[in-house]
This record gives sequence, C-alpha cells and structure tokens, in this order.
Amino acid sequence: MKDLLKRCKRYINDNLGIQVAFSKSSKAGSLPFFLHDQYDFYKFNLLEKEFVMLAAKNDDDLTPAKIKKHIQIVSEKLQLQAIFLGESLSSFNRQRLIAYKVPFIIPDNQMYLPDLAIDLKEHFIKARAKIEKLGPAAHVVVLYMLMNRQMDSVTPKELAKTLDYSAMTMSRAVDEIESTGLADVSLEGKRRVVKFEQNRRQLWEKALPYLDSPVKKRLWVIVLKNYELLIAGESALAKYSMLTPPKQPIYAISAQGWKMLQDEISVEVAPNPEEAQLQLEVWRYDPQILTEEETVDPFSLYLSLKETEDERIESALTEMMEKLQW
Repeated sequence: MKDLLKRCKRYINDNLGIQVAFSKSSKAGSLPFFLHDQYDFYKFNLLEKEFVMLAAKNDDDLTPAKIKKHIQIVSEKLQLQAIFLGESLSSFNRQRLIAYKVPFIIPDNQMYLPDLAIDLKEHFIKARAKIEKLGPAAHVVVLYMLMNRQMDSVTPKELAKTLDYSAMTMSRAVDEIESTGLADVSLEGKRRVVKFEQNRRQLWEKALPYLDSPVKKRLWVIVLKNYELLIAGESALAKYSMLTPPKQPIYAISAQGWKMLQDEISVEVAPNPEEAQLQLEVWRYDPQILTEEETVDPFSLYLSLKETEDERIESALTEMMEKLQW
C-alpha cells in the first residue's frame, strides 16, 4: 500500500507539479466494515480542495459498478469528494468509470478528476511497448479461435463463459491481445467487441512470435492408474504424423489438475526416466479446453515441441501443420 501511495504522489507531482501529502482519515471509522476490507482511506488536499482517497487493497474483484457504489457511500458519509486509487484497471474499465463520472487515479496510466477538470491519460499507454509473450489465458483465446475457426466478433464476457475464466482475467487477456495487434478491439455501445484476423493461417503466423510452450514442467511418473489424461508430446505427434511413438507414453495435465491429482490419489514421481512408466507434462493452461479428442490440440502440441532440436520431430511437426484444414 505504501508503494501505491508513493507512486500516486510521484504521478501527481510529475504531471501536475503539485506535492500532495496523504494522512489517514480520522472519519473513516464511521464507514461500513465491508469497505474497510477492501480499502484504506486517506485524506489529502489538491488545488485547495480536500478529498478522501479509497486506496484499493486488491482491485482484482472490483468492477466499475462496485467502485461507483463505494465512492457514493464514502462521499455521502464523509461529506467529501471521494477518489478511487487502484494498482491497475483495463482501458475498458477506465472508460466505464469515466462514463459513471467516478474520479480515479491509476498511477502511470490515467488520472480522471472531473471536479478539477482533469482528465490526464498517458500518451504512451496506447503505444506502450508490445508484450513479448502472451499470458496463459490470452494463449487460450488465440488458440481457441484457431481451433474453432471462430473468426467472427466476440466479447470478453462470451469468451469468459466459454473458456471458464473470470471476467477480469479475460478482460486482461483481451488487453494483451489488443496490444500485440492480433485483434481489433472496439466499443459497440456498452459492449467491448474483439475481432480477429479472418484468415486462420495468417492469424497463426502473426501470433506465433507471441506464443510460448504451454509446458511448465515435465515429470516422470512411475504409475498412474484410472485417471484420464490427454495424450501429448511425441505420443500425440505420432498420431498426427508418421513419427514412431516413444516407448513411454506422454500425457498433459493443467497445473491445477496436477495439484488436485497429488491431493486426491497417490502418485509417485520417478527419480529417473528409466524407472517411469509414463511422462507427464504440467501445462500453464488446461489442455482440455481446446480439444474434444484424445490428444492435445495441434497448435499447442506444435508450441510444446517447436524448440526441440530433433530432425524427426521437426519433420513430423511440419507434416502435422501441412495436414491442417486452414
């Protein structure tokens, strides 16, 4: 929290040339308990006007509608204009707060204080340095579009429901995708609409530099009975090509699935590959989301093996991708 306040002070000073001092609000004790769970309250003066700051302890679960309601409660109770201070908000949620006329400061991103006629948005936000690699949820969105040939417009809410992610996670995934230029993101009324490249092959080639291997770690397992897993690695590639399958089968599981597996049943990791019956790939995202087949999807499979320096695998990967119906 101290770091957030420090950044806020610096942000105001850098952009308005004003030194501000925050102090704990003595009147905050009269506020409802649920607000204290979500915010710390500070009073400060800016341009000869007193304000109270709602500094979010964790802004992940705070929607613009909730923030608006909380600002109204605090303003009415303390008889001061309240301002929301957060670590980060998507551009879409910042637009919604502006539509609600809710004052906010997101250090290094945007400052919106309508009572002071201030709407400062950093010019570099739109032109910020492009992300080198997409996060797991953004990976899933791009690969889902490729697998399902769903190139029509879609909203983050629809993606969240389909892919079983939270709305906040999906909003951030769309932010990442937008920053890479892989999709056009626009507002249609109150809906945020995502539009991907119509040509699947072109989308894949354009996305490839931003996509990384889904494999978090590889484990050698002595035995694992009565647990259905997707075939992965060279075992899956053998089904997509003429590659000879490995002696020990390879399967994929999500990081969360691996944790549940360890909690639910006894699973023994082998000290070396020679003692194992199978290899288990722990993935950064759930491989089950992207396929209904017995194997992992071909795009994720390609990503998991593309760095392998083996001519047999390189040739098999090429064969698999050429067989895809683009």
